[in-house]
Amino acid sequence: MTEHVTDELELYAVGALRPGEADRVTAHLASCPACREQLAEIATVVDALPDMVAMREPPAALKQRILAAAAVDLPAPVKRETTWSFRPGRSWPAVGGLAAAVLLLLAVDLNSLRELKLANQERAEYAGTLDKVSRGGKTWYMAGLDQWRGSGGTLFAPGKPDSTAFVVFHDLQKLQTGAVYAVWLVDADGHWVRGANFRTDGQPVQSVELTVPVDTFSQCAVTLEMSTEGKRAGPLVMQSRIAPPTQ
Repeated sequence: MTEHVTDELELYAVGALRPGEADRVTAHLASCPACREQLAEIATVVDALPDMVAMREPPAALKQRILAAAAVDLPAPVKRETTWSFRPGRSWPAVGGLAAAVLLLLAVDLNSLRELKLANQERAEYAGTLDKVSRGGKTWYMAGLDQWRGSGGTLFAPGKPDSTAFVVFHDLQKLQTGAVYAVWLVDADGHWVRGANFRTDGQPVQSVELTVPVDTFSQCAVTLEMSTEGKRAGPLVMQSRIAPPTQ
């Protein structure tokens, strides 16, 4: 299998590879979806640099490098083609200094792009939670106890039998290394069944799906545990009755 060209993609994206090297990368991209995908991400940042980079005073050394590069006579800019099939058309000496400056900006704005993707994922998760909540069903609220006061969770048991029960938590505290929150379902005989393990994701609202149905249980609870298996051993975080008491 041909070795990936990951280390050369950034220079390729800004047209800073020598012609022979650029041809080799282009040939590899034609048969490597993984490298094409990575190049597409880099090219997105390159295209967006004029809009994404904040207006700020650059370091003096960087300014000098850009000014020195700008002093070189450059040919007319080449026409931009597709995301991964374009071939660099500028000469190596002319583009070298500018490529170095652009790569410094790439390091910053690739992080910005990842942050944007993360924000989009979070919005998608919220939208998915809202969609599940909108389907109706039974709900029960668990209020945080002791040091977890202010936290809480709403257990949703969807009306459709083929839908999975889930809990929407809010304002959970971050946990120490190795600890997990465990969601339990308790039957009328006092048997505790673990329905989920999870850690906080850093968001104020977090949805957790359960691995067991809730219709045969009388209570739900959350504890803090140091293991993802076994019986309940940790302190109680929150609890609620989910069925009327038996007569």
